[in-house]
Amino acid sequence: MTKPVVAHFLYSYLPLSETFIYTYLINSIRIKPIVLAAKLENLDSFPLQSSLYDCSYHSYTLRWIVNGLSKRLTGDYDLYRRIILKLHRAKLLHAHFGPIGYSLLELKQKMRLPLITTFYGFDMSLLPRIKEWKDKYKQLFAEGDLFLAEGSNMKSELIQLGCPHHKIKIQHIAIDTEKFEFRKRLSKAGRKVILLFCGRFMEKKGLIYSLMAFREVLSKYPNIEFRIIGDGDLRTEIEDYIDHAKLRNKVTILGMQSHAVVETEMQNSDIFLHPSVTAANGDSEGGAPTILLEAQATGMPVLSTYHADIPEVVVPGKSALLSNERDWRSLAANLLFLLKNQDAWCSMGEAGRRHVESRHDIQKQSKKLEEIYFQLIKNTCR
Repeated sequence: MTKPVVAHFLYSYLPLSETFIYTYLINSIRIKPIVLAAKLENLDSFPLQSSLYDCSYHSYTLRWIVNGLSKRLTGDYDLYRRIILKLHRAKLLHAHFGPIGYSLLELKQKMRLPLITTFYGFDMSLLPRIKEWKDKYKQLFAEGDLFLAEGSNMKSELIQLGCPHHKIKIQHIAIDTEKFEFRKRLSKAGRKVILLFCGRFMEKKGLIYSLMAFREVLSKYPNIEFRIIGDGDLRTEIEDYIDHAKLRNKVTILGMQSHAVVETEMQNSDIFLHPSVTAANGDSEGGAPTILLEAQATGMPVLSTYHADIPEVVVPGKSALLSNERDWRSLAANLLFLLKNQDAWCSMGEAGRRHVESRHDIQKQSKKLEEIYFQLIKNTCR
């Protein structure tokens, strides 16, 4: 029996930070995914067996030629993507991020295909503050068939934006837990404790509060080191704080790294920090960072915040200790607690691993997503 084709639409295939999308694509079983992206990058890091199409707007690309001729002859500016969908006999469109969902409404109508849109973060926290996008989302919520949210917080946010309750389903972010080696974190009495942060250098990731908490604890527990993976617009601000706080001999910035390096760093670290916050412009995680699942899968205790859906992807008080947003003193107190009570590391790591295996394993979540696909395709064919 031929597998139904689901066409995934992306800004880019694929930023290093969007492993959560790749994990779903390569674990499809009952459906065949194809990907149409406006930009191609990191192809070595994210090899894809299924069909991948460059839908960029660059001059002299195949899309540019086909759409240019079509527009001049018939007025149709989107022939290239329609040809791809027809060749594969696509049954469903899956937009990743709200603006892409909106951009597909005309294509959905022309192809008479159902449209699923997955929201992730800035698209449901930052963009709706702009009136133009409020109006566009109103149309998307009316004409789109289904919307996926990472957790209950994001679902509530979408409802507040005007998305009908009955059109929203929760689809958790997921990882392949089998690819993450679990290591019991044992007491390191007398030995250096390694802390790890991994994320983009942007306000909502809360890195500055990790550094403030680290500085506070360092005076009481000097045998610690902080390793940071990432880069971004706030790099200068972060570097300046490290210099001002005289932390250069205790903090190492590794820059952006491949997923393989990230996994190695996690295996060599003891405690994971990621105190997300809502940025001044309203940007938020929306759901929760995938890296929190990966850290728990490896057995690390987590320090984070009561932000978006983070309380759902960890087990507060068991796999993670949470603080209020921007409360670096509480973050420091939780870090000091873990340093003084290292016997708790093992049980916290085990709780985190169980939680991820139970609710965020890709085999379970992929099956759930494919059921959503099949149901929507079935309803559309009636």
